[in-house]
Amino acid sequence: MLRRTLLAAILVAPTLASSAIYQCEQDGQTVFSDSPCGDNAAEITVDPVTVGGRLDTGTDVQTYKPKKQTSSSSDDDCPYINSSDLRRLIIQNKIVRGMKPADVRRSWGSPNSVRTGMLTQWSYHYPGYSSNYVYFENGCVSDWNGYYRNY
Repeated sequence: MLRRTLLAAILVAPTLASSAIYQCEQDGQTVFSDSPCGDNAAEITVDPVTVGGRLDTGTDVQTYKPKKQTSSSSDDDCPYINSSDLRRLIIQNKIVRGMKPADVRRSWGSPNSVRTGMLTQWSYHYPGYSSNYVYFENGCVSDWNGYYRNY
C-alpha cells in the first residue's frame, strides 16, 4: 500500500510542477490558457514570482531617518492644551496652569501692569479695589490669585 502511494506521488509530482501556459489569438484578442486553445497556440514560459524580495538587487536602500529635534524655546515648555478646551476657557474668561501669555491676554485682556524678575507677574486692577495677579514661569502660567473686597 505504501509503495503504491509513493509511486502515485512520484508520477503526479512532475505534472504539477510543469504546467504549461498557452497564448492564442481568438476573435482578434490575445487569450491565455492552460491548454492549447487553437491552431496558433504558442507555449510561453513564465518565470515564478518571488514574493517579498527586492527588484533592484544591485543597489543599497537608504531609508529616511528624521533628525531628532532639540529645541530650547519657551514655547515647548508649556504643556499642550487642546484647542477646543482653550477656546472654551477663553470664552469663559478663565485661565489654567500652562497657558501662554497670549492665551491669558485673549481671556482676561491686557494687564494694567507687568513686573519682571524671576517670575513675571501680570496685575489686573478693577474698580472697587479688586485685583487679579497672574504669574508666569518659563513663559507659562504657573499660578494666579486675586483680591476681592467684600462690601
